[in-house]
Amino acid sequence: MTKIAIYARVSTEGQAEEEVPINGQIDECRKFAAEKGWEVTEVFTDAGFSGRTDDRPSFRRMIDIIKSSPNHKPFDIILCWRSNRLFRSVEHRLAYARIFKRHSIRFVAMHEPEFEGSSAMFMETVLAAADELYVSQVSEDTLRGLKQIAMAGYSTGGKAATGYRNVRKVAGLKPNGEPIMRTGWEIDPDYAPRVKKAFEMCANGSSGPEIIKATGVVTSPSSLVSLLRNRAYLGERIYNVMKQVDGKTRRRANTKPEDIIRKENAHEAIISPELFDKVQAVLERKRPHMQGRVQNSKRIYLLTGLLWCKEHQALYIGKTNATLNYYVCGAKHKLGDKISVCRTVKKEIIEEFILRNLQTHIFTDKRIRAGLEHLAKEKVKNKQEDDRERKEILAKIKQVEVELKRFYDAIAAGVSPDNLAQPIEERTAQKNKLSLKLAEIDRQREIDLKIPDITDAMISSIKNKITEMLAASPEEIKALLPQFIEKIELDGNITNISYVVSDEQNVACYWRPQGDSNPRSPP
Repeated sequence: MTKIAIYARVSTEGQAEEEVPINGQIDECRKFAAEKGWEVTEVFTDAGFSGRTDDRPSFRRMIDIIKSSPNHKPFDIILCWRSNRLFRSVEHRLAYARIFKRHSIRFVAMHEPEFEGSSAMFMETVLAAADELYVSQVSEDTLRGLKQIAMAGYSTGGKAATGYRNVRKVAGLKPNGEPIMRTGWEIDPDYAPRVKKAFEMCANGSSGPEIIKATGVVTSPSSLVSLLRNRAYLGERIYNVMKQVDGKTRRRANTKPEDIIRKENAHEAIISPELFDKVQAVLERKRPHMQGRVQNSKRIYLLTGLLWCKEHQALYIGKTNATLNYYVCGAKHKLGDKISVCRTVKKEIIEEFILRNLQTHIFTDKRIRAGLEHLAKEKVKNKQEDDRERKEILAKIKQVEVELKRFYDAIAAGVSPDNLAQPIEERTAQKNKLSLKLAEIDRQREIDLKIPDITDAMISSIKNKITEMLAASPEEIKALLPQFIEKIELDGNITNISYVVSDEQNVACYWRPQGDSNPRSPP
């Protein structure tokens, strides 16, 4: 029998009267489970906790039970009255859906269609693309402002380079006459001479350890090299040399030269250009030069486990020779050309073909728009619940303030403060707790993903972001494909792609395994 866990929640005591109370949620879930023939083995309840946070006692206990049972499932299904009882944001829902999936546990909301498997993966991809789009827009605005600050010769944040120290300066006046303050660099009298000495010692042939011991400007040879290559000591302000890419791994990549900000005479120089050039020549002579043949990186075959030969019902496997990467039918590899006549398939061509089909048939405008509309509805529901929570909290704060006023009025009328000290302390603590809850709601609303109006241009931008995501590292793409593709079956010159998503299941295209990089669609 299928074993299930029921989860029920209300945000506050007052909301229990407006919404389905916890006991009502549990009763409905039990009835639903009985109709399905499921056995209820666990019931988790959180009363007075917002679904916006995952820091809820029973919710955390449920997750801990799941994670602490790696070899067996504590239950097969988590059942809720509605999904917003378990999660208040799509972000949380998708994050924990991955945990449930790793442990083969389904999540079912009684009054909603299931949102898991390929659908969850699709929504997660759209969400990530929308989030990246919004963040990139904010980042562009922020970067534009920081570039202007750097072009004016001021610091864009962080510590000053060794040998300098931060100092606040007036950079101008606001329309109301208030000063605009910016951070600049000035010579640090303690460390600037040490930095200059480090450059001079390097130019005269001293070793790294000798320079570090004599100056103490850094603690390691690699840090010393970075210091000696820093053009800031010539008085230059350099900004935006590196940029962050790939929101998941936060890798850093070089910025285009035209996007780099270089401002001369931004601050006082510590060394002369002649000394700097002499040190660069010394460092270049000491730089180790790679010799010999560079090893080829390991080849990742994206379609391993997905690509099938229909004739022999065998998986294709990846093979590499001196010049080519290709897929070969497992039967051909095992039995030889005389027994199996299956053609080999060029790796790059078929992988590009499959990724293009994935974009064409899964990440369509219609699907992306539907996904964004779902996210927008989730945000509206979250705002409505936030408004209810805020209204109740504000009412309670007002009630506590009335009670505190009565106590203070009583003291003013002659009642001993000692007699009212304890109730005043209790009400004050209650007010502080309520104020913290209110502040947390407001803070979370500020950092929520802000989805702009859904337009054709936005959908086009998200499709471009998804294209970038499908051009990620081979390891990431290989892990992603099984979430959307069930099987790719080669039948002569025809490729049948079976998608995991319920509709558009069988997408057939003619495929020419050898030489044709533009497969034809069937008539």
